[in-house]
Amino acid sequence: MTKENTMRISPSIYVVGSTPLGLTEGYDCHIYLVKGPDGLILIDAGNGYDTETLLANISKEGFDPAEITHILLTHHHTDHARGAKALKDALGCKVWISENEGAHLLESGTDEELGIPYAKAHGMYAQDYVYIHCPVDHAIKDGEKFTIAGIDIEAITVIGHCPDMTCFMMELDGIRCLFNGDTVTEGGILGLINYPMCSIHDYHIGFPKLANLGIEGLFPGHGLFMLKNGQDHIDKGLASLDSIFMPPSVGQTISSR
Repeated sequence: MTKENTMRISPSIYVVGSTPLGLTEGYDCHIYLVKGPDGLILIDAGNGYDTETLLANISKEGFDPAEITHILLTHHHTDHARGAKALKDALGCKVWISENEGAHLLESGTDEELGIPYAKAHGMYAQDYVYIHCPVDHAIKDGEKFTIAGIDIEAITVIGHCPDMTCFMMELDGIRCLFNGDTVTEGGILGLINYPMCSIHDYHIGFPKLANLGIEGLFPGHGLFMLKNGQDHIDKGLASLDSIFMPPSVGQTISSR
């Protein structure tokens, strides 16, 4: 990859890993690097199959990966969290994930708890797939506020896609940003999939927490990210959730292709 393959979204936000965007291999979600006045943060860690390229991408953008102090995981799913252990070993950074099932699943979840037999049976995972557990330095509480790398951050647990789904809200480059994992993507598409622990009932409980937040920058784990009008996409998802019919979901979008 050459320098022309820029990963910069804004002065403080970079995409440094993503299989759909051709940045890393191994079915990685979008992995965001956030630059603060006092260091660097990674949002999600990918699958862990291409950690070397991920770190090289960070270096190519002029950053020292050793300045990454924390990895904030939106949830435990393999494309977001399996790579955390390799990054923690390489960088000595702290790994944070939700206290609501996430810390347990990342540290010691059984195959059954992680849904691995189900995924293998349905062809989602190879038969020799192994989840890589990782020590957790901090289990994040819903609504917890903290400062990392000089950035004030609020964590919002939004159950629905899975019990530990956590969105991270922060002000960057003069706009209110939300790194929202697989909660919602462009056009209000919800992260509903036919997978253990994913629940439309839970979406009705968790998703309304994202109403009226005034989000401009919306940075999901998949699909398009945006620097303006992010709240509009959240609001479309909220409106569809109130419909008597099934709201648009990731699964429906994939199956229609």
